[in-house]
Amino acid sequence: MKKLPSALFLLVFIFFSFSFFSPDYLEWSSERNLTFADFKGSAPKSASKGSAVNLSTVFSYQTQHVQGEVPKITILNYIDRNSSWIKVKKPEVLELQQIKFDYAELYARKIRKEMALMNKKGIKDKQKYLDVIAKIAKSSEKRQRANNVLLEDQPHLIKIIKKDISDSLSLYKEFKK
Repeated sequence: MKKLPSALFLLVFIFFSFSFFSPDYLEWSSERNLTFADFKGSAPKSASKGSAVNLSTVFSYQTQHVQGEVPKITILNYIDRNSSWIKVKKPEVLELQQIKFDYAELYARKIRKEMALMNKKGIKDKQKYLDVIAKIAKSSEKRQRANNVLLEDQPHLIKIIKKDISDSLSLYKEFKK
């Protein structure tokens, strides 16, 4: 009889232990914009006083590769909700984070395009695909750092950037997941 409560306690403990360590990713979708609730992380103590927000984007890939065949690689674009945080809850700040997430999707589509071209060429070396993913992901990260400017007081600029990313995503619509 004493074993039942102990076993139940152990199961509950294991469940909560794993739930704290499980990542909470949100995949990019044209159907859904970011919300304040998507920023579940806490600002680190090392964040500068001027830091209002952090959006942590993640490229993920899944491979299916049979030796001697062209690999099939699926590219995914996520935000890590647990690593993303926001201190200033203004619509403009959220809009800028959506733009960053959209730019990450643009780079995911560029990767998908390169994967398709490599598949057409019959490239079978999986490492060559991984090298391209790493190169484009690095370019995306560099762009994210360069665009880490808070433009909340410039709504006209936000509008221009939104149009730019919308047009760019349209150019790569063939490579939407």
